[in-house]
Amino acid sequence: MCTAIQVKFNQGSVIGRTMDYEVPLDYNGLYLPRGYHYVNDLFDTPMVGKYKAIGMCFANRDPLKDGVNEWGLVGLTNAFAGFNLFPKAPEKGKINISSYHYMNYALLHYKNVEELIEDLPNLHMASRNAVGDKVIAPDFHWMFSDPTGRCIVVEPKQGGLVWFENPYQSMTNSPSFDRHVKRLEKTLQKENFHTAKDLPGGYDPVSRFIRAHLMTVHHAPAKDSTEALGTTFSILGAMQMPEGFVTNQSYDSVTYTRYICAYEASERRMAVKAHTNATVYEFDFSMIPKEEERYAFTIPATFETKKEMQAYE
Repeated sequence: MCTAIQVKFNQGSVIGRTMDYEVPLDYNGLYLPRGYHYVNDLFDTPMVGKYKAIGMCFANRDPLKDGVNEWGLVGLTNAFAGFNLFPKAPEKGKINISSYHYMNYALLHYKNVEELIEDLPNLHMASRNAVGDKVIAPDFHWMFSDPTGRCIVVEPKQGGLVWFENPYQSMTNSPSFDRHVKRLEKTLQKENFHTAKDLPGGYDPVSRFIRAHLMTVHHAPAKDSTEALGTTFSILGAMQMPEGFVTNQSYDSVTYTRYICAYEASERRMAVKAHTNATVYEFDFSMIPKEEERYAFTIPATFETKKEMQAYE
């Protein structure tokens, strides 16, 4: 139940997302260095990253849920419910990995969107390893962008992976991206459509996709990266799911937004805020204490206010 958007400005773009989750789970920031062994593939061969990346993860575990690498490639993982999305066995001659670790693979191995697209035919995602044991293979799809501003969505389909150009500057969850686009176009075909009164208000993925797209493209243009970050948090704040508002029938909990984050590709920086703290915290590679080591960092969650008054001149 997450929403992602792309906010453009003259020199690049910002990619942001709400992390909406169904069960209580800790989250934190995570830096992965060059040469990091992040997992073994489905044939038990060690996989080692080429590039460094920084982003967000759950419970200090390696798979990044979103992040940016040293080349400015930005990626986001979203839930994508389906049925038997991934084959049950690996395939020799290909790069075999589970969907759980694909975000790490992408950010630690590609410089840009073009490289990622070129490599998709070489990838094989499966729900079991070479000896037949089940692996963690969540139903995911992904959105990627780079400093050129190009944005794509990658989805599993019929045992493989497909990709879509994403000029709509938004992504949510199921159904497939092309079906979201059809629903968007159908909505906009309504005569005299007015964003102030005809905008869908639900929290279902289709309504959020339409709302996120229209709020993004109709927002006042950002002049630079700082304004783009501000715009991203403004729009995603409107997409945020309040705690307790949406009940969950599958878990003894509620679905709500855990954090909101954004990544500026050209400057390789990230900004993030907890749902319980209005302050936005910024991080980049220059802040990492030891570049060659894995490093985890927390996002302050306690709500705070600041008393400040400046004289008007």
